[in-house]
Amino acid sequence: MNSQYMHLLRLRFVLLAAVCLLIVIGGPCFADEKANDSIELLWVKGKFRHVLDPPGQKDDPKKRQWYINDHCFFVDKDDTIHWFGITNPYPNRGNSLYGPGTHLHVGHASAKHPFGPWTEHKDAFSLPEGSKGFVGACFVMRHGDEYVMLLNEKRGEKSGFSIATSHDLHEWKRAEAPMVNLGHGTRDPCVVKQDDGTYLLYATAGHGEYAAVSLAESTDLRRWKQLPPALASDIRGHWGPLESPFVHRRDKTWYLFINHSHHQYCETIVLRSDNPRHFDWNAPLCTLFTHAAEIFEWQGKTYISHCGIEDRHWGKETGLYLAELDWTTVKTPTGAYRSPSKP
Repeated sequence: MNSQYMHLLRLRFVLLAAVCLLIVIGGPCFADEKANDSIELLWVKGKFRHVLDPPGQKDDPKKRQWYINDHCFFVDKDDTIHWFGITNPYPNRGNSLYGPGTHLHVGHASAKHPFGPWTEHKDAFSLPEGSKGFVGACFVMRHGDEYVMLLNEKRGEKSGFSIATSHDLHEWKRAEAPMVNLGHGTRDPCVVKQDDGTYLLYATAGHGEYAAVSLAESTDLRRWKQLPPALASDIRGHWGPLESPFVHRRDKTWYLFINHSHHQYCETIVLRSDNPRHFDWNAPLCTLFTHAAEIFEWQGKTYISHCGIEDRHWGKETGLYLAELDWTTVKTPTGAYRSPSKP
């Protein structure tokens, strides 16, 4: 059997196990307290398809193998899907995957349909070969008449998110704004706009001695006020062993996807809450087998991504994968719910 088929079987097994658990013993989950007989679960519909080779790979004069890692999507007003993300050549065997000079490029590609074809564009940001700098995960939002990118970056002794702006999603320049740092190990930004026009920023960062999803609030995507963590875990590691947080809103419910890659590289835990500022680590909804997952809506459908630098079980290709994400309502016994604890 090929690896993609085995991956599909694993995902269906996990969904079946989650449904059985909810039906038989009423496992912990969030729900509207007024509705006590059903819960909405998410599942991967079909299989993950390889859609994009790592930008930069085909034009690499050294003909090295490249990879895609943390990334984001932005769907423009004409339904064009833009991808921005980490794309770099693998370092020489024996060298660290994350050492100095290994993260030099934030690539850009676009498509008129999630499954392609995808067109490469010039890098949104790129450092010269041999540089000891670092550019990494990014997130793009529309604000007023411009696009704003939060870009994970290390410059000298400073690290965190720098701010860049664009008027066409192709040419980017750094804005006059301070770097945003939400704690030790700050990286992997996700931004969600609230109904009142404010923005919430989620990021991997340590909280005390434990891994957490840090949280900040802004009205202009430049100046950020730090809030208590959106998620506090019991996992030791203040540098942030939880990775790639992504928050997706569905009606009045918020879903947090968080990668527990230092437990299992392709392990994304999904939590659910009616409060985007607080998720309960002790009440997971389900687990998906994907790394650095991002979610986007396109023409009424929801899509989820997978990629990664450390997991090559997909085969020879190490690029971007997409699958459709769907939702189903499952009946559960009365009294099976428990509300999220208050922060």
